[in-house]
Amino acid sequence: MTRFRLLLIALVLSLLLHLMLLGSDLLPALSLQPEETPKLEKIDIKMQAMQLDTPAPLKPSHAGVQLRPAAAKTPPKPAEKPAPKRRKKTQASQAAEETADASAPAQETLVAQASSEPVAELPPAEHPARHQAASEPARVAQSDASPSAGFIHPDTAMRKFPVAARIRYQGFWGQAMVGFGDLEWLQGDGRYQLDISVNPFIGPKLRYLSQGQIDSHGLRPDTLQAFRGGQLKDSARFDYDAGLLHYGDSAGKQLALKNGAQDAFSLAFQLALKGGDLGRAPIQITTAKKVYEYPMAPAGAFDYDTGDGKMRVIVFRAEGDGDVTEFWLAPDFANLPVRILRADKDKRIELKAIRIEVNGKRQWELPPQPTIRNKNAH
Repeated sequence: MTRFRLLLIALVLSLLLHLMLLGSDLLPALSLQPEETPKLEKIDIKMQAMQLDTPAPLKPSHAGVQLRPAAAKTPPKPAEKPAPKRRKKTQASQAAEETADASAPAQETLVAQASSEPVAELPPAEHPARHQAASEPARVAQSDASPSAGFIHPDTAMRKFPVAARIRYQGFWGQAMVGFGDLEWLQGDGRYQLDISVNPFIGPKLRYLSQGQIDSHGLRPDTLQAFRGGQLKDSARFDYDAGLLHYGDSAGKQLALKNGAQDAFSLAFQLALKGGDLGRAPIQITTAKKVYEYPMAPAGAFDYDTGDGKMRVIVFRAEGDGDVTEFWLAPDFANLPVRILRADKDKRIELKAIRIEVNGKRQWELPPQPTIRNKNAH
């Protein structure tokens, strides 16, 4: 009986430890833990600055930025001309091709509503279609003889920064998968909203909401809010008129606001929009709880193996005071972050993309892994 009680106490202590870890502030930057740090290569591709994909003029309605997909309009189908009679084998082939064409989905049109009102009272955004794909993943067929065979590409080149994007991630703490993360990017009428939610298997849901202004010069964040279990925990406010950065619990702390300051989440999209060219000077960055300053520069290129083909990525790395932050940006996918790393001497936490949607169209998705049950059931 004594042995049973000791075992029970050990199990309870283990559960409490996991709850403490998974409920901490460390989970917003989760991703897959590699077996070893990859050896980066010389950058052999140029990451292009993106032109903003500007939607139609928007009408403000209430506080915050809320962009919702409009119903997709299907163009009228042209009248079909009677096909000449062919041999049976040719008709069967033609029928198969027509069936494939009929299954091609129409792209969604995204509409935005924006306002410059404060966002302190903004309720958690709802995502009724978060788990519903707008269309099937698009792929480029390549022969084994092609020099880029085995690489993942969108169906068409992305030369404009999207109005909307959604990325689904697997979240890892060390070698253990601890949950899923979702990133939703929306922009329009000179405003942007970046909504990141983390759903661990155990522990409270975490959510980070960055909002601000956007133009051809990049992102200019106004606020960053950090929620735990639906409750506002920390926030940052960029007061450009007074030249102050307010942060912490109830934004009670403050520092002098420096030119080009970003929050920890807008930074990845600033890099993406500007083609990675933010200069070599240190950047002021806030997590809403703390403030850091370090340069963000390209560290190298890498053929990132997603488990369903490779993506050529540019890795941006910042190091300071024992902390490491990495953004793996994919030039073929509008420079979006397909992998995010946060590490220090005590922990290594990452997010690894398993689904990418751009302007309502699914561009890629990692198929469920048959060897690991429910590893990416999404």
